[in-house]
Amino acid sequence: MDIMIFAYLDNNIGDDLMVKLLAESFPQHRFLLYSRKSVIKSSFESIDNIVIRQPELWIEDMKTASVFLSVGGSIFQAFSRPQKRYRFRRIRKLKKLKAHGLKIVTMGSNLGPYKGWLGAKLIEWELRLNDLVTVRDQEAVDLLEAFRGIKQVVLADDLVYNLEKSERAPEKSCGLGIAAYRSIRPWETNFDNYRFLARLADAYIHKTGKSVRLFAFDSEDENDLWAAHQIYQLAEEKEGLSIVPYLGDQEGFLSSFQSCERMLAIRFHSAILADLYQIPFLPVAYSNKMQNLLTDRGYQGLSYLLEELNSELNADMLAEEIIQGDRLFNDFIGDRHNAHMHFEAFAKLLESLEAQQKV
Repeated sequence: MDIMIFAYLDNNIGDDLMVKLLAESFPQHRFLLYSRKSVIKSSFESIDNIVIRQPELWIEDMKTASVFLSVGGSIFQAFSRPQKRYRFRRIRKLKKLKAHGLKIVTMGSNLGPYKGWLGAKLIEWELRLNDLVTVRDQEAVDLLEAFRGIKQVVLADDLVYNLEKSERAPEKSCGLGIAAYRSIRPWETNFDNYRFLARLADAYIHKTGKSVRLFAFDSEDENDLWAAHQIYQLAEEKEGLSIVPYLGDQEGFLSSFQSCERMLAIRFHSAILADLYQIPFLPVAYSNKMQNLLTDRGYQGLSYLLEELNSELNADMLAEEIIQGDRLFNDFIGDRHNAHMHFEAFAKLLESLEAQQKV
């Protein structure tokens, strides 16, 4: 069966892992991804049942595919005018797919941010076209319950929790990992964040003598590599500082991540991976998805908003907090996660669809 996929394709390890885990869980089906970026083809070339297609070919593919699946976290934003215009266009596209008999599915998402009545309505109208919606936080469920006509809804932990942990974790060769983040929003104060993180890295290295790694989770348009290089240039303790970019090598990136003793988690999936690999972490929120994770897990420890990482925050004191670790996130989910429910719900839909096609 051919399954058309919409995903955030920006050489972002969190989103790439979601697509990879999905394809590996359903090897009997073919997943069609749409992108012109050669780097995207490179990232998925080892997975036989993922096919990278030119974006304009979706019109041809909808005549033969059975499902249109949107997979990813922050894929329901309706805050700015361009985002709202995009949602209008997307609703028209989904209606066309629906008219050709495709099942519409959303998997592993949170909802928002959105602004005003129209922002909420656009999300509602779009989700109303879905045959199955799986989400990853309670806020999304609460919003869906306020909508009318939403069919099947499943709440489960983030899809990346389905990642299998290796039996032998790498040795701890790094004191602190920092998930560098570059905002593409024009109102963000990126440079203030970079300057603070450079001071924090210096303070941590000076106090512990241990190394710090700057992880770039996204290396295309959002380009966390830019943030990592800025932090590196602003830091003084360069000998103890290194940059680890995600360039399609998932195993190498994850191995380097696991070898850290502590993590400063700005990217959402840096928090998920730290939880999965049982690395105490300091959460820093730049959107509702991190805050929702902390709320759903009942976290009462230390956390910050991204805009708080500036000259008014004492880097030396925060470094000491991270070293001590008492107020970091360390109530790890272990095997208690239920991320498998996303795939189980999707499997049931596919089984029902296959049964209908045989009739």
